[in-house]
Amino acid sequence: MIGGEILTLIKKAKELGRQLKDTKEYQELERTGAQLREDTTAQQVIQEVQDAQQKIEFSQKAGVQPSQEQLTEFQQKRQGMQTNVTIRAFMKAQEDFNTVMKKVNDAISEGVKGEDNNNEE
Repeated sequence: MIGGEILTLIKKAKELGRQLKDTKEYQELERTGAQLREDTTAQQVIQEVQDAQQKIEFSQKAGVQPSQEQLTEFQQKRQGMQTNVTIRAFMKAQEDFNTVMKKVNDAISEGVKGEDNNNEE
């Protein structure tokens, strides 16, 4: 059975989750995520990067150094991700939301440690 203090913390955590969902950073992450899922070209680019990465990992697991050709192919595919507008927008939205989450986690850590750095923004 969960104690009353834990239930209160869970309730506050759920409220925090709802507030995070309302941030512009989360909304942008959702919007760009939907665009990414609908963009077949972006999906193909991502799949090609994953395939190239799997080839390298397969070689490494077999105890073999990946060939220069494999490494070059992977780098070229990754560059393709950087030039795809849809993927770049999603990656930027992910980065922005991760920044929000880091600030929230830092504030929680400060609360646990009993610190108050007054870094409220």
